[in-house]
Amino acid sequence: MLGIKFYKADPSTFVMLFKNGKVTKQGAGTSFYYYAPSSSLVAVPLSSCEVPFAFRMKTQDFQEITLQGQVTFRIAEPQQAATMVNFTLDVAGRYVSEDPDKLEERVLRSVQVVIRNQIETMSLQQALRASRSLTELLQQNLPERHSLKNLGIDITEVSLTSIVPNPETAKALEADVREQLLKDADSAIYTRRLASIDQEKQVQERELETEKAINKQQQELEQQKLQAEQEKMRKKFAMDEEALTAKTEAERRRNELVELEAVNTRARSDAKAYDISSQLKAYDAIDIERLKVMSMSGMKPETLIAQALENLTKGDNRVGNLNISPELLQSLVR
Repeated sequence: MLGIKFYKADPSTFVMLFKNGKVTKQGAGTSFYYYAPSSSLVAVPLSSCEVPFAFRMKTQDFQEITLQGQVTFRIAEPQQAATMVNFTLDVAGRYVSEDPDKLEERVLRSVQVVIRNQIETMSLQQALRASRSLTELLQQNLPERHSLKNLGIDITEVSLTSIVPNPETAKALEADVREQLLKDADSAIYTRRLASIDQEKQVQERELETEKAINKQQQELEQQKLQAEQEKMRKKFAMDEEALTAKTEAERRRNELVELEAVNTRARSDAKAYDISSQLKAYDAIDIERLKVMSMSGMKPETLIAQALENLTKGDNRVGNLNISPELLQSLVR
């Protein structure tokens, strides 16, 4: 109505109202009325923008590779960005220029320049393994690019998702890698066989050393047994010798004892013979009748009667016939 408009910005949009070449209102998420015929409305987006990219480049050895990734940026300085890019809105709220749509191209161009400068110094093998180093390089260099600083752009994140060669090169690399893997596999098998042979050799050497140690221990044991047997034989010989010596000494002492007993026996016999001879000599000096009387002194009555009867049968007093009545015998016995 009469050219008066109302504009309400969201929180992610920085709005500036220009009138007569001067900023009369500005701010993020602000709202106001303005007179359209004499005013210019500038809206700078503040939200972050994620832009994927895919670049084809050639390495130092002229091999083509494809790099894919994503960069995230936002406009941190909207006033500065508004001086470099036309963010003016028309009456319908659309940008009057295509500059805002080309902002992503400018960011991607800076990313492409940084990557190309580095890739051109690398070989194919180096480039295929440079994802991490390239990401770190982009994170360091992009914020320092003058083209992005002048636009008031802040790079919040950048990442490389893949680096791949063209299909023909990939097949060649796969064949080369496959061949290398086969060689590595053969080398691993050879190394494993050598290790197995070496281990078997070590096992055999250990078994031989163990067998030698066992044989040595057996020899030492046999030697100890022989020494023990020799010691046992020496002790037995010494014991037998001691027993023989003791037996010989016992026999010698027994002989000495026998000789001594024989000497003693002879001495006793001589003493007894001397005693008997002395007695006989004494008896020869005594009258026979007196000896008889002496011998009868200790006799029993029945012995005396028997001796008297025997005397009646000898000598001059011998009688021819002698009758002895029972009464006489009984009286004699009494």
